[in-house]
Parts: sequence; structure tokens; C-alpha cells
Amino acid sequence: MKLKLKAVNHGKDKNRYCGPSVISAVTDLTTGEAARLIRMKTGRRMVTGTHTGEVESVLNDCGIQMTTLPPPEGFKFGRSKGITLAHWLRLTHGQRKDRIFLVVAGWHWQLISGNRYVCGRIFSEGIVSIKHPKVKRRARIAEVFELTSDNVKMPDTDVSKPKDPNAAIRAKAHRISKKIGADIEVYRSMSYTDMTVYPPSSISDDDDPFTGDHACFGWEEVVEMLETYQEMVA
Repeated sequence: MKLKLKAVNHGKDKNRYCGPSVISAVTDLTTGEAARLIRMKTGRRMVTGTHTGEVESVLNDCGIQMTTLPPPEGFKFGRSKGITLAHWLRLTHGQRKDRIFLVVAGWHWQLISGNRYVCGRIFSEGIVSIKHPKVKRRARIAEVFELTSDNVKMPDTDVSKPKDPNAAIRAKAHRISKKIGADIEVYRSMSYTDMTVYPPSSISDDDDPFTGDHACFGWEEVVEMLETYQEMVA
């Protein structure tokens, strides 16, 4: 596939941060898939801010090269005293046609090709003009890269969203609880998930076979408890 600038693709698997957004806009990955590949490479639990090396590694997996560009003569890049995006755009006018630039300005990844602009901050509007009011042209540029590719491809690693192994049994539990008037309370922590099942109001504490022990540590236990209640209210 030819390298071209596209709108950010969140799909059904969304990551709202700017690193995955710019990756999505030059590949066939959704933002969620881009973030998943970064997590697989780095071991991170979440992808919010992204480092240059992380973005470059994912783009390389997609057949895209990042070439570091120097600042215009007489200027410098830097987060506090670097050239502004507006000034860089003026100085590079006429040099950006049919080229794609990945720019870090204001702690934010953004893509520029000619007078077209894409970033995760204004993804809902697709590809916009560099004069769009939401483009922060006064932000100072830290880095600029040119993106090139002979063939943009999907990474060799499977980045599709893994199927939830508990989806079917969890759905069964919710169907039964709704039918008999029971409640399921779910508690999620960083390392585990447990559930508490509350019986239908028609079952008293004296009749409840699980009185004092409504905690479950798997959806199979939840279904087993609910099926017991279902038999009792039938």
C-alpha cells in the first residue's frame, strides 16, 4: 500500500491519545491496535504519552521509515525555545507537497502533508487545513521527521483485539439474574475481578443457602449460584 495521509481511524477499539492516532493515520491500524502493539513491545499496561522510539518501532513494523530532519537554518528545535509550528510552516512552504512530516510540538504528535493536517486532538474532523483554529501553531517544535515507505503493510504481529473468554458465561449470568430479579455486583482491581451475587427479594436470609457467602471468584460460580436461586423461585 502506498504511504498516504488519512483520517484517524478509531474503529471499535479506541485509544484517544496522539501517538496511536498518528500511527493510525498513515497505516491500516486502528488507534486501539496501534496502542496494543506498543503495549506488546514495551510491556506497558496503558498507552497515554508515547516516546519517539515507541512510535518509530511501530511504524517500522508497518514498513514506514522515520528520518530525523534538522531545523531550518538559523533556528533550533526545543520544547521551550524552539521554533514555533507557525514559523516552521512559513519557512517550509513549497517544500511539503507530496511529503508527510511527523511533528512533535507542544508535547503533541501531529502529521502534516502540504497544507493538510491530522492529529488525535481534532480526529472527528478528519484531515483539516493547517489554518484550522484548533491547530496550535504557537506550539514550539521539539522534533520533525519525514515519513517514507516503499510499501505500507500490516505488522507481522497479530494486533487484533483478543476475544473475551468469559463473554458467553457472563452473558448467561446476566440473563438469569434479570429473569429472577437477582443482582450481581462486580469489583475490578488491577490484579483480579470478583463478584457478589444478591438473591431475589423473595428469598429470605433463612432460606438462602448462601447466606454470609455471596462472594464469587469466577463467572462459573456466579452462574452456579444463580441457577440455585432460579430453582428456588421456579
